[in-house]
Amino acid sequence: MTCESKFNQFRMKLVVLLMHFVKHLENMDKIKVMLLTLYFMILEKKASSLTVKTEDVVFDLQKNNRIILNCTYNKDDTEDISKRGIKWQKKINGTFEDVAYFSPPGLQDPFIIQEMESLYKNRTELIGPNTSLSAVMIIKDPVCTDEGTYRCWIQYSFGNSVKEKADSSVVVVNARATKPKEFLVFPNEVEEKQSITIHCIADVGSPQGYIEIWKKTEKSNTPEVIYKSTLTNGKTENCTDLINVTTTYNITRGDNGALFRCSSKNNFTKDPIPSSDSSKISVFYGPDKPTITLTPYKTIYSIGDPLTIQCITESNPPPVFTWIFTPFNKSGGTRVEYSNDKSKKVFSSLKAEDSGIYICMVNNSARPHILNSSANVSVVPKISEREYSGCNQCGYMETCQQSNEKTVCVYNFWMPIAVVCILLSAVFAVSSIVMVKQRKKTQESTATSNISIENKSPPSDATPGEMHGGYISPEDLEFGCLPPSVTQEGKGAAYSRL
Repeated sequence: MTCESKFNQFRMKLVVLLMHFVKHLENMDKIKVMLLTLYFMILEKKASSLTVKTEDVVFDLQKNNRIILNCTYNKDDTEDISKRGIKWQKKINGTFEDVAYFSPPGLQDPFIIQEMESLYKNRTELIGPNTSLSAVMIIKDPVCTDEGTYRCWIQYSFGNSVKEKADSSVVVVNARATKPKEFLVFPNEVEEKQSITIHCIADVGSPQGYIEIWKKTEKSNTPEVIYKSTLTNGKTENCTDLINVTTTYNITRGDNGALFRCSSKNNFTKDPIPSSDSSKISVFYGPDKPTITLTPYKTIYSIGDPLTIQCITESNPPPVFTWIFTPFNKSGGTRVEYSNDKSKKVFSSLKAEDSGIYICMVNNSARPHILNSSANVSVVPKISEREYSGCNQCGYMETCQQSNEKTVCVYNFWMPIAVVCILLSAVFAVSSIVMVKQRKKTQESTATSNISIENKSPPSDATPGEMHGGYISPEDLEFGCLPPSVTQEGKGAAYSRL
């Protein structure tokens, strides 16, 4: 016995007890009213147990050829469904309209109502409730108009009242998107900053189909979306949407070699997404003004140094390089060198005649105008060995030599040593002269001092013998000491006063 049956038995027993109690309380009107109110409250408190259940349907138009709408219900013994009390309805213009009637087991067979026979009779199968208590409506060979909201509606009696229960089922038709029927990108060759036209027609299926245009460049492995169409609602009879899109796209030089893709999809589309690719486009640009690089970079190069002169520019089609060389020595003339694919000049060992102005000129087959840049390269002999046209140009520290019919100035390492020696000798000579002069001056000063001492007067108390009468004694003559004022003639001497 179910819980619902037990509750009904309890309710009936309670009602009988209340009726007996009311008979014994005929004079108590207020109590009667309260008991009657309680009685009706108990009756109304009991809820219906009937349930209705349906499910939404997603229908794949390419895989299935029918739509199955299943309505399952459960009810209690006290709930009674009358004949034609079960209906499948469809929402049309905001209102649910009857499509098919069903009856409980053992009663009338299900049928399509007359107003809907033109739409459903020949392609609909109805299965009435049996032991499974289900009302099933199968729509064969569905069309796009079969998509929408359906409802299973049941009317039943419960006690003294008539009640209704319903549940909705949404039917969505999934039509697969297909590969674009037409995809064009033109022109295929274009100048940068111009635009191309992209045209795509595709069956995007349903629901809510749309087209996407993608771009994939050579420098990126990940395509990017550059256009997306609006969602469509205009379905054909087979529930598909055909979208026709034409758009434009501005091109940059980075799009050179890029391809474009048109994809068709809807809310149910899964990988791989149907799509079509264009051929790669060519974008013409440049050449830009070239730049010249010197590697390694120096302001002045020495003979024998390596050097790479490279001309850099961006261009499509590939640039054509023209090298013009004007030597610093005008007698060498001007050389013109053409190169279709070489942007550099490589010198493994520079020579003196490589000094000059290098001009790089660029153009391409798509654009006739020419752009150019220049660089100066100065090549000089190394410090220890420089070439000159004659010996008269050799420096003081160099010696002139002839080598391979050329005049070469070679640095003389002995020359600085000789100069140093000469300077040291000169310093020594000057020092010697100064020392001699200083010695002579010292000697003369000493002689003068001695004469001054000899000319001093004798003391006042000196005797004549001590002073020798003021004359030079013969003894002085014997010793050969003659003052400057004394002369000697023969044997006799003439003495003079001091």
